[in-house]
Amino acid sequence: MNLRLILPAAAALFLAASCTPYVEPPPEAPADPSHRKPTAEEQEKIRQQREEQKKKEEANQTPDRETKPEGGTAGGPVAEPPKNDGSAGESGGGTGEKPAAPPREIPVARPVPGRPGMVFSPFNNKVIDVKGIPSGRLVADPTYPASEKKHFRVP
Repeated sequence: MNLRLILPAAAALFLAASCTPYVEPPPEAPADPSHRKPTAEEQEKIRQQREEQKKKEEANQTPDRETKPEGGTAGGPVAEPPKNDGSAGESGGGTGEKPAAPPREIPVARPVPGRPGMVFSPFNNKVIDVKGIPSGRLVADPTYPASEKKHFRVP
């Protein structure tokens, strides 16, 4: 008699468990080195390399600055600002912030297979409609507020 009650209950439990919907996670982005975030150790190493680069640039500029005032005492202050303007355009040593901005590469979105005009956002992997936008155009990610300014390029 116990088997009569246990068997239908087990079958009902199995049926209920097999009918529940399975939420499939979004596909992971392929391992692309350009989209990989550096670890804390790599960030520290990069920071040290940048500091060494700045020190080298400062060392290279220091003799130039000392040479200018020695060349003429009256012309020293007048000649120094043009030297700073010239060095900012050539090496960017005096304006270390300007060269830091261009190396920031803007990521390129990945196209959704089988759905033309749709791409995966490189920031959160959500599908975004870019129909009618030419390839290579810079687009703001609509899933982020304008204050965060997340931009990517259309593939």
